[in-house]
Amino acid sequence: MAARRHTLLFTMGDPAGIGPEILVRTLALQTLRREARLVAVGDPEVIDRAARHARVPLRFRPIAPDQFDPKADVASGIPLVMSTAGVWGSFDPGVPSEVTGRTAARAIEVAAGLALDRRASGIVTAPISKKALHLAGYPFPGHTEFLGSLSGASGTRMLFAGGRFRIVLATVHVALRSVPDELRTESLSSTIEYAAAALRNFRWGSKKTVAVLALNPHAGEGGLFGDEEERVIGPAMERARANGIRAEGPFPADTFFGHRAMADGFGVIVAMYHDQGLIAAKMDGIGGSANVTLGLPFIRSSVDHGTAFDRAWKRGSRSPDPSGLVKAARVAIDLTTRTGGRRLEWSWP
Repeated sequence: MAARRHTLLFTMGDPAGIGPEILVRTLALQTLRREARLVAVGDPEVIDRAARHARVPLRFRPIAPDQFDPKADVASGIPLVMSTAGVWGSFDPGVPSEVTGRTAARAIEVAAGLALDRRASGIVTAPISKKALHLAGYPFPGHTEFLGSLSGASGTRMLFAGGRFRIVLATVHVALRSVPDELRTESLSSTIEYAAAALRNFRWGSKKTVAVLALNPHAGEGGLFGDEEERVIGPAMERARANGIRAEGPFPADTFFGHRAMADGFGVIVAMYHDQGLIAAKMDGIGGSANVTLGLPFIRSSVDHGTAFDRAWKRGSRSPDPSGLVKAARVAIDLTTRTGGRRLEWSWP
């Protein structure tokens, strides 16, 4: 029996950025279309212009959100769920604005609604602009928090997967000077639980170990270089262990990524702050890993880069590389296959 082809919704991202072009380049890959039913979500004219701009010979079949049927025949073209219409001409390519923020946000809202309605197994998102999102009146720092609000999730976490490591962030978009204040025993223990739930949900090995990194050099050197390891991280790990999670650490990050992670094969790594985790996640460059949102009832993956407004809607050597979105698509296909497209539960145990 052939494996089930799950439906994945691809949002176009900010229309002034590289999202529409990397979207059409990704949807054009026959290898991906054989593995899943790929559906675009966005503005038909923007996406059609992106296909012509990228010289990608794709035919799209626009559909209203309430008319979308994931089981419909795709022979007549790639389904394009219309989240907006008539946007082209109301923004300048390469420039974030209220219009582009609202357009990007509407695509996310429509895709999330369809996923929550079980008409898709997951969402793959092209990059958005936080500035444009805020100009449009959406008070979210990014996709993760926006999707969490739309789905009513009790919490969300950011995981990077598909590369050498699987890394969950304890803190995300905060100033480095604020990280120690943001770390709390309860929230860090919850992050470790999300990491363990990911091992279970995605069938990566529910009994594998969660590695927890230190915040300070040399894991604080017994308090000489900081006390967060003893005051916050250690107690959070003890709480997680009491709930049946195999957690080890805290490990000094510099030596850990050099050999321990690969040698010992930890299931998921919990990093204390953004760059501590993402430098390792992006060691292989753009497309080396994908951003996966933990805490949602459906799969969501995304590129590991931004809108690149300076490269948007240009030709030649400045044409954007779609490998980040391709990686996100492959990760989403893998995760939907592993989960069977079922609704995800994040409570622990």
